[in-house]
Amino acid sequence: MTTAGGGAKEGEHHFCTCTTSQQRSSGASSLSQPLGLAPLHPFYQDQPYYVAQTRELKNREAELSRRDTFYKEQQERIQEKNAELYKLSSQQFHEAASKAESTIKPRRVEPVCSGLQAQILRCYRDHLHEVLLCSDLAKAYQHCVSTARKG
Repeated sequence: MTTAGGGAKEGEHHFCTCTTSQQRSSGASSLSQPLGLAPLHPFYQDQPYYVAQTRELKNREAELSRRDTFYKEQQERIQEKNAELYKLSSQQFHEAASKAESTIKPRRVEPVCSGLQAQILRCYRDHLHEVLLCSDLAKAYQHCVSTARKG
C-alpha cells in the first residue's frame, strides 16, 4: 500500500536527503545539515513522527560527535602519559646501568703469574720422575695467584 506522499509503503519511513529549490537558490548545501539531511518535504513537516525522528537523529549525531571528541581527547592524554612513562623508564634504566657499571669491578683479561706458570711447566717436563724438585716453584705460583685474587 502506498501513501499519498509518494511511494512509501505503510510502516516504511523515508527522510528527504535532497536539496529543495529554495536551498539551491540560496546556495545552501545539504552537507551543512547534520548527517546530510535536508529539511523534510512540506508534506512531512507537520507530521509529528517525522519531526521527532529527525530531532532524534540530530540528537544522536550530536551525542556521537561529543563522544568522538571525548575519546580523541582521552587517547591524546593516554599517548602523552605513555610517552612520559617511557622517557622516565628509559632514564631510570640508563642511570641504573651506569651505576652498575661503576660498582662492578672489571675482570682482568691478562693471565696472572704467567712467568711462574711457564717455569713450573718446564720444571715438570725436565723432572718427570722427580716432581718434588718443583715444589718451591709451585708454592711461589700459589702465592702469586692468591695475591692476584686479593688485589
